[in-house]
Amino acid sequence: MTSLQTFPLFARLPYELRVKIYEFALPGPRVVPIRYNRQQQQYTSDSSPPVLLHVCSESRRKFTSIYENLRLSQKFESSIWVDFTRDTIFFDNLDCSPEGDLALDLARSPQSQKVLYCAIDAQLWEVLRVFRPANLGEVRIMRNLKTLALVLKHDYDRGLRQTRMMYDGRQTTQVEVGDTGSEIQHVQFNVDSIRWDLEHETDPKWEGPPPNVQMWIM
Repeated sequence: MTSLQTFPLFARLPYELRVKIYEFALPGPRVVPIRYNRQQQQYTSDSSPPVLLHVCSESRRKFTSIYENLRLSQKFESSIWVDFTRDTIFFDNLDCSPEGDLALDLARSPQSQKVLYCAIDAQLWEVLRVFRPANLGEVRIMRNLKTLALVLKHDYDRGLRQTRMMYDGRQTTQVEVGDTGSEIQHVQFNVDSIRWDLEHETDPKWEGPPPNVQMWIM
């Protein structure tokens, strides 16, 4: 018995059924790495673009009715597509901004209010604090942010208490307070500092409750 590789009669299916198939083919929630590529002078990601973007004009229309081309700057293009309602945008590289100022990029972005889930590499977070010491420099700009994660790239064999989640093939570990290890404790200190600042913010900018701050190990 051979597996079916093509289905030439797909175009003859009722439109409503084709749309249902496109919806079924959409990816689930993803963690989408983002960095600025200076050679290409645009924002790029090593996460493959969803296949529906390139199947046909009909699938592309369905795709673009849900996903948006990420625009962190009015001056630079982006090859990244995200569903702001489900995807986590992950700044995973020190080269995250054309001008080296992520807060400035977010302030200029027409989409900053759409970001609900954001993750930032823990080392990048430290570098950003050198130039903008305030913990909430980037957070204040994303007024609808629900979750902020500081990400520590690490192995799992440390006897940690873990909650594992799957995002687009990437295994993410949410770490609870009290885990051991000097690196983990250091990142947890930053997480706790952000939480404290959020709790004591005198001029909150968020449309709803303040974001939930977490540490992830990836």
